[in-house]
Amino acid sequence: MRILILLLVACPAFAATYHVNNQTGNDAHDGLTPEKPFATIRRAVQAARTSDTISLAKTSVAYREPIALTRLGGTPAKLFVIEGNGATISGLRVLTPQQWKKDGEVYELAGPKPYGWPYLVIDGQRTPPARQPDRLGPGEWVWITDSQDKAMGRVRFRPANGKTPADYRLEAALEVSGVCIVSSSYIAVRNLISECHSNDGFNIHGDCRGIYCENIEARANGDDGFSIHEATDAVVRNGHFHHNGSGIEDGNLSRSMYSGIRVHDNTRLGVLFAGAFHSAVDAVVHDNPRNFMMASSANRHLTGGPQSPLGETSVYLQNVVAWGGGWGIHASGKCRVMVANSIFARSQTGIEILDEARLHLTKSIVAHCGDLELRCAGREFFGDYNLYYPGRFFAGQRTYQPKEWPEFLKAVGHNQHSSLEDPRLSADHLLTDDTPRQLDKETIGPTANYFQPAHR
Repeated sequence: MRILILLLVACPAFAATYHVNNQTGNDAHDGLTPEKPFATIRRAVQAARTSDTISLAKTSVAYREPIALTRLGGTPAKLFVIEGNGATISGLRVLTPQQWKKDGEVYELAGPKPYGWPYLVIDGQRTPPARQPDRLGPGEWVWITDSQDKAMGRVRFRPANGKTPADYRLEAALEVSGVCIVSSSYIAVRNLISECHSNDGFNIHGDCRGIYCENIEARANGDDGFSIHEATDAVVRNGHFHHNGSGIEDGNLSRSMYSGIRVHDNTRLGVLFAGAFHSAVDAVVHDNPRNFMMASSANRHLTGGPQSPLGETSVYLQNVVAWGGGWGIHASGKCRVMVANSIFARSQTGIEILDEARLHLTKSIVAHCGDLELRCAGREFFGDYNLYYPGRFFAGQRTYQPKEWPEFLKAVGHNQHSSLEDPRLSADHLLTDDTPRQLDKETIGPTANYFQPAHR
């Protein structure tokens, strides 16, 4: 009997599914069937217990509330599931004309200032803040932090001449993060879009084990599309992260594995890995200022963090296609970066390794960059069976031009099976029938074609 009781505790036998529909739901319902759903996500989270499922109906209207889980999750045997069914959660909140106070030609709205990078949406268009906060032009806005209380602020908006806030549809990114998981484990998030939050689309903090995300999208968030911190481990399959501040930022002692991701058109960087170990395979990352950025992590806020060996970052990239921006890869601090069967093209610098970072690069293409295909000023570099074009390198405190290829090989002592040859990539920077596919029987470039051009 005692064994049976322990098994029942470890494996919840009566996990429930709570349904949410923001058009037909009612929080007075029990939420246990699609016919009697809750109206709000918040009510479903209140009702849920270990290893339950929350299922959102995909309606024509975004859910204007976050999914916040704190110490609520599943078990290794049965995950807690957030099933999005293709629904969207949005951090935008409507600003009504009655909320504004007139101050000369400018209207002002005071209140709590969300953490991160809150912004204004005017008639459906996200607009950047004014460059001169003290001199707003017609149609411009600025968000000012209170000098006495950093949690408070003011939005100042100047309508066009002869107009008031009532003449616009005004919304602001007032919700901090979309999916926010804190100290919760064994959770699956599927088929969900998270957009327009002042901080992150998906934000995971604390001791979070067994986080699994599948078919997710994060767009137009002020900081990161997807971000894990502290001691989280996460797996993401088929993720699309675009037009955020950063696409992905994983730090501290967190560990992550990404497969089938698209990361593009983020304003600060594409993917940041800092601390512990991470991998990205079958990935398209492009048109970010830094497509991949790696750095070590001090972890000063964690117990024993500065002494942790996981402050030194390890990254594995395979079947990656990256192009555009300032760098394909930029690594600094204490990092170990291993790259195989990948393509880096048309960035200003293809791959840059600095400080104590180490690079292991094989069976890859680095081509058509603005300045250099490879800058290696780090501790250690090994490369072989690579295709470079036209072939400009910085190593050992000097720059080598294509005609100095033999001198470069002699200086580094490897890359003996590599070659300088135009890879003849497609317009989407993928392999073509004319691309050299082998060097001395080794396959060059991605070994499988999962890549689709990212949507603009």
